Amino acid sequence: MDRDWVVAWVTPTSSPPTSINSDDACWLMVRHHERGWELPGGWVEEGETADIAALRELYEESGLLGTARMTAHNLADGGGDVVWIEIDVEPAPISWESEDPNISEVGWCLTPPQPLAWDVEELELFSSHDWRT
Repeated sequence: MDRDWVVAWVTPTSSPPTSINSDDACWLMVRHHERGWELPGGWVEEGETADIAALRELYEESGLLGTARMTAHNLADGGGDVVWIEIDVEPAPISWESEDPNISEVGWCLTPPQPLAWDVEELELFSSHDWRT
């Protein structure tokens, strides 16, 4: 049986989604101890919708709560759903530790960090997606 998976495209309320190449781009990433920097996400558990799973994964990996605004089905390579989540906090340049043992660091990004587990093209796809429709 194939399991559904989801990733969260997380932006602060003060900085709506925009291309990662934009001067005012800001999004959240987590640093997996093996894979490097990636978006929060994981498997959709039984009985969950994609937006609930993304919110749960965001909380587990970053400790942050947010509001799911929109889901883009099958936007991620391999068929994963991407959920845009807004967080009502002011982003800061200092990263923080995660309670998740697989995540070594959480932080707001203005440019793609290294080592990056995702292709820059995928981040650009997520960031430039029309989330307002």
